[in-house]
Amino acid sequence: FLSAVIYVHNAERNVEEFLGTMITCMERNFEHSEIICVNDSSDDGSLEKIRKVAANASNTSISVVNMSYFHGCEASMNAGIDMAIGDFVFEFDNMLLDFDENIVMGIYRHSLEGFDVVSASPDRKEKFTSRVFYNVFDKFTDSPYKMSTESFRILSRRAINLIRNINKTVPYRKAVYANCGLKTDNVRYEVKY
Repeated sequence: FLSAVIYVHNAERNVEEFLGTMITCMERNFEHSEIICVNDSSDDGSLEKIRKVAANASNTSISVVNMSYFHGCEASMNAGIDMAIGDFVFEFDNMLLDFDENIVMGIYRHSLEGFDVVSASPDRKEKFTSRVFYNVFDKFTDSPYKMSTESFRILSRRAINLIRNINKTVPYRKAVYANCGLKTDNVRYEVKY
C-alpha cells in the first residue's frame, strides 16, 4: 500500500495535470494506494479542481485535508503524513511537474534497495539563498546526507515512525530526515522542460 501526500496552496493552474499524473502513476503501478491533498487554506479554485480530477480515480483513494488557516508547507505536510497509512509515503511539497512518471517509480524502486528516505532533486542550478543555507547546514552537521533542493521524496513506514518520535518542534522536515540515522539517498533527475 502506497500513500502520496501533496501540498496544495493556490495551485489551481497545476492541479489537473499534477494530480492526474499521480493518479495514473498510482493506478498503473499499485493495487492499493491513496493520495492525500493537504489544502493549505487556498483561496483560488484548487479544491474544486481536486474534486474534479479525483472523480476520475478508480482504485486510488483521494482525500483532502483542509487546513483552517494558512499553516505553511511544514505544518501542513506533517498533518498529511499523520493521516497517511501506506507502507511507503511520497511527499510532494508543491505541484510543479518537472519530472515524469518514470522518475517517481525509479525513486520508489530505489527505496526498495534498503533506503528509508530517498529524495529526488532536479538537475538545475539552485537559488543562491538555498545554496548558502544547504552549505551552512552541511558544514555544521555530521550527517553523510548532503542537503539540496528537492522536488519530492519517499519515506518508509520505519522512517515515519522514527520521525514521529523525534521532537515535533523541529520546524524543518528535511533536517530531521537528514539526521534521523536511517539510510538515506538523493537521486538527481533531468528536468523535463
